[in-house]
Amino acid sequence: MPHPDSISSSQDTRKALVIHPVMGEYAGGELLCLHVCKSLQDAGFDVTLASDSFEPSEVERIYGMGKIMEKCAHFAIPQFTPVASRFLTIQRLAYAKKIWPILSNTNVEIVFNTQSSPFIIRRGRVFHFVYNIIDLYAHPPEANPRAPYRSDSSFHQPLYLLEKSLRELYWEKRHSPPHWFFAVGTGVLRALREKGYANSSLLFPPCRTTFKPKFPKKDQIIQIARLIPDKRLEFFFDVARKLPEYTFYLVGKSTPASQNVYHDYSRRILASLPGNVLYVESPIRTRPDLLEESKVYLYTGSEPGIVISVVEAISAGCIPLAPTRVGAADVIEASGVGYLYSDANEAAIQIRTILQGDLSSEEIYNISKRADIFSAKVFEEAIKGLTT
Repeated sequence: MPHPDSISSSQDTRKALVIHPVMGEYAGGELLCLHVCKSLQDAGFDVTLASDSFEPSEVERIYGMGKIMEKCAHFAIPQFTPVASRFLTIQRLAYAKKIWPILSNTNVEIVFNTQSSPFIIRRGRVFHFVYNIIDLYAHPPEANPRAPYRSDSSFHQPLYLLEKSLRELYWEKRHSPPHWFFAVGTGVLRALREKGYANSSLLFPPCRTTFKPKFPKKDQIIQIARLIPDKRLEFFFDVARKLPEYTFYLVGKSTPASQNVYHDYSRRILASLPGNVLYVESPIRTRPDLLEESKVYLYTGSEPGIVISVVEAISAGCIPLAPTRVGAADVIEASGVGYLYSDANEAAIQIRTILQGDLSSEEIYNISKRADIFSAKVFEEAIKGLTT
């Protein structure tokens, strides 16, 4: 492992540190991390990426950004290896305590923490990206996959309250300006402000808007998702069962990192596929046709931050549907494309109405253009503006 002094700034170079402890998920957070690295490189910084894994070939396969990673120096940190899916808050705190001394004394000009983790750097300006307020302060509520929202479990409440207290104690002692928090959704920003963090603002994450509609569009529904509980794929299956005459595509993967925690969930999901749901294990970058030919994108997750795949779907000319009061609703409201639903029946009715309608190619192209406000270019310009 390199010594922290090896990533210290000198008079001749501008150095930046990007902290992303768990790199192997290869989801939206990892895409954001790579675009932060690219923005800093374009601004003339030598970038060090602190992460558990460093695989440019895999990054190239999934995102087409392998060369961006290759240009980064790698600062290897230990892997986060939780022993169970419960009590993750306590395990993350122990992990953060282990990693914090390694990174706390680095002397760089600017630091980006691109994963919701409590890592503190004493020197330089530090920017945190927050995807979910529970990652920073609160306990993780029990997920109810049959309902449109998450709910608490009174049975586990005492332990979760202990976890919450530990998290707040750790966080409150260490965070103060010049730290700045970027919320990736309006719900996350609202929660940060409610906690008293005026040093926070909204910044939409970078999204791939290179997908384009492919004609003729097919009467099919798609969702791109990792096989984890937050995606609430049981709800996706519920809607599919209400529309047996249509084909649903679930395009996703179960990464080794998530398998360690959610093995039982992914196994149960794959064993319960309805007859009209086809599972394709592939990055959407290698199967763009599945997205570009579909008419409807049905998001069923519960994440409070912006959902990149929903933006990709709009770029591909799909009409997105999402539950109310989740981060994907921000995409629908900001773009003016799509619908919100409160339960499976409402989602099924909306999907049938869309599929029975007839949009012109011009209307579909206009939908596609609405995704541009979430483009990587917009995000990168915002990051570069922080370096001046």
